Amino acid sequence: MKRRLTFFIITMLIITLLIPTVLIIPASAAYNNEIDFQSEIVYMENLDNNTVIFNKNSSKRTPMASLTKITTALVVLDHCDNLDEKVTVSASALAVLKGTNSSTAGTKVGEVLTVRELLYLLLVRSANEASCILAEHIAGDIPSFVDMMNDFASSLGLKNTHYVNTHGLDADGHYTTAEDLATIIKYALQNETFCEIVSSPTYTQKETNKRKETIYTNTNNLLISNSSYYYEPCKGIKTGSTDNAGHCLASYATKNGYTYLCIIIGAPYELLNEDATIKTNFAFRETKQAYEWVFSNIKLKNICTTTDVVDVVDVDLARKTDHVRLVPASDVSTLMPANVDTSLLEIKTVPGSVPTDLKAPIKAGEVLGQAEIKYAGDTIETIDLVAGEDVARSASAALKYGIKNFFTSKFMRVIYIAIALLILIILGLRYYNKNIRKSKKYRVVKTNTPIRTATGFNKKYKRTTGFKNLNNKKRRR
Repeated sequence: MKRRLTFFIITMLIITLLIPTVLIIPASAAYNNEIDFQSEIVYMENLDNNTVIFNKNSSKRTPMASLTKITTALVVLDHCDNLDEKVTVSASALAVLKGTNSSTAGTKVGEVLTVRELLYLLLVRSANEASCILAEHIAGDIPSFVDMMNDFASSLGLKNTHYVNTHGLDADGHYTTAEDLATIIKYALQNETFCEIVSSPTYTQKETNKRKETIYTNTNNLLISNSSYYYEPCKGIKTGSTDNAGHCLASYATKNGYTYLCIIIGAPYELLNEDATIKTNFAFRETKQAYEWVFSNIKLKNICTTTDVVDVVDVDLARKTDHVRLVPASDVSTLMPANVDTSLLEIKTVPGSVPTDLKAPIKAGEVLGQAEIKYAGDTIETIDLVAGEDVARSASAALKYGIKNFFTSKFMRVIYIAIALLILIILGLRYYNKNIRKSKKYRVVKTNTPIRTATGFNKKYKRTTGFKNLNNKKRRR
């Protein structure tokens, strides 16, 4: 019994040392009302701290047109060690696009190009046949390359992206989401060759064995200086257009130390005057509007520091104190409207995030809860709260707490109930035995000797004392 009691006391003391861990949930703010987007899908994210600025249908599955070629290029870059190796254009690669009337670079059967040249044609000219030629070169055939594209998407953890071709022409089962595309692009921007190609306003294809030197203009008008859509901070990436996907543009731009990614899918292409001489591609127009607004209106501002006390909470079993201060885990800065006065921000502990039974010891910097930073009632950031100082444990208080917990535990309640039942059983048995003995103290048995009763002599019965006579039925006198 001593060993068992010691074991449970030690166990309870260990359990009291455990402090629950709280996970931080990053917050994002979307300013969709600032621009009246005509495009079906819009997604803008700050690449410096992953803050979402615009978010319209970003998780909706959609055809992606030539934005498909971003993944095509990445699979090639990941599986080709020498970008200057030569590739001969096959008839089978060109035959895939026969009758589609789709965008090409005019390559010819038997033409010899390098992998690098084909990547420029793929991403700058948006040449569909370049995707087929590269697919055959890397995987041996196009279906095998498409499998590699899907494997690539799976490796990034994408659940809403699936490819059935390399170029992006409309097809059943060929889809993505703006959120998935953002993940793909963030991976792509780590590749210097990819960034160099997609930022090129033009590409000059040197003379080949089949044709003379050719200059191609990038299909992304935000890169073209003489275009009405030109936007100098823009660095790429890819355009697209099909009947089902509408007009599309994935791009990124850098200005004043900020970098933003913008994805637009399903943009209309409308006439602006009656004689049909002026048209507007809303993918270009709204991308430029989004960049101009965000660079003018959103700034990184300091919100709080590690010295700001957000809350004070009670601590049990502590020595010399009975509370701990909760402070931000780190200095916090966030993107927010430039005209917002940060003194109007509210920082409040998230209800239920801090344990109501905190117990010492607590280490400074230990995560104890979360806080929401709010402006005008809207949460713009969620942060971790940590202990602002060490809180030592009182040995005597901890011992008392452990003993108290042990004797009030479920195990001990079961023991108490068992003991009570055992006592009741013992008392019941004693009561039962006592009454049985009392009832058997005098027994009436048959006899031939008459005895005197109140009404005279009774010849059949006599009373005997004790229990001896019960076993002497044949006793002779």
